[in-house]
Amino acid sequence: QMVIKGDTDGAKEQASIFFDWMVDNYPEYMDSIRLKVLELVMRAEKDAFYNGGINYGFLYRKDYLSEVLNCGSFDELRRWWLNKITDITRHMANRKQAQSKNIVTKAISYMEEHYKQDISLDEVARVVNINPYYFSKRFKEETGVNFIDYLTNIRIQKAKELLENPALSIKEICSMSGYSDPNYFSRIFKKVEN
Repeated sequence: QMVIKGDTDGAKEQASIFFDWMVDNYPEYMDSIRLKVLELVMRAEKDAFYNGGINYGFLYRKDYLSEVLNCGSFDELRRWWLNKITDITRHMANRKQAQSKNIVTKAISYMEEHYKQDISLDEVARVVNINPYYFSKRFKEETGVNFIDYLTNIRIQKAKELLENPALSIKEICSMSGYSDPNYFSRIFKKVEN
């Protein structure tokens, strides 16, 4: 679970605890421990592959068996095991980070295109095809501001551009900036721009 979450520290900690448990309970079964380590690394890689975290080719694991068999001590086997778990987890963390950036980039594009409309966090989460709670969290992590503040900033920037045209009334600018109530628009504009 820690591998799939991309939690490197958590994965290393759990892998270390499990390794210690095997050595403490079965110290005379080095080959069985080697086999279990190999099995769990391959399982973690398979899970990461199915979650888009790593690529897989026919020869990807060609050295695993010989590397594990060449580990002559529990310390060497532990190092191999923890290195593999750490590598897989880092791949997952990188994938999650890239995926998060793609989601936020797509959401921002949608917001910039549809700011005139009455759009909501739920609607944008549907557009990027993720849970609204998760979207809200990811959006704030990536941009540093929450969804509504980001949308407000887009709208206020557009309003500032429109204000340069003396032919437009405040009511028209309000509508063209995505607001339906001129009084509310004025309050928001004053709050954002002082």
